[in-house]
Amino acid sequence: MKIGELSAKTGCPVTRIRFYEQKGVMLKPKRGIGGQREYGDEDLTRLEFIMSCRVNGMKLECVKRFIEYVDNGKGTLWLYDRVNEYLKEVEIKRRQLDLVENFLTRVKIRLQNELSDNCSKVLKDRFLKELTDSSKQEK
Repeated sequence: MKIGELSAKTGCPVTRIRFYEQKGVMLKPKRGIGGQREYGDEDLTRLEFIMSCRVNGMKLECVKRFIEYVDNGKGTLWLYDRVNEYLKEVEIKRRQLDLVENFLTRVKIRLQNELSDNCSKVLKDRFLKELTDSSKQEK
């Protein structure tokens, strides 16, 4: 896929994709006819990972080092400590999101019940009005 397609699929601006390439976080893409960048599914997966990390506050340097480790297998104690820090942050965010999800689910259920009751009442009133109107027309 071309850079524009990658951008459209991920929501990542083309300029940022190029920036990630310059910083070495994204691999240099293969070049097609005319020198256009060509990306595959692995590039898409990598970019989605980078974007998820960045959205959740991870520094680009850490993302780069994590990816370098996965690509090359050279780890350090510093890297190990960063992984543990980010895992703690992920757990905190997961708990926060769970709280929000549970609250919103309760609101949704309550709204569904309330709207269902209201709809039933509206339909019942409409039905009774139609019955009344039709019986008046018969007379």
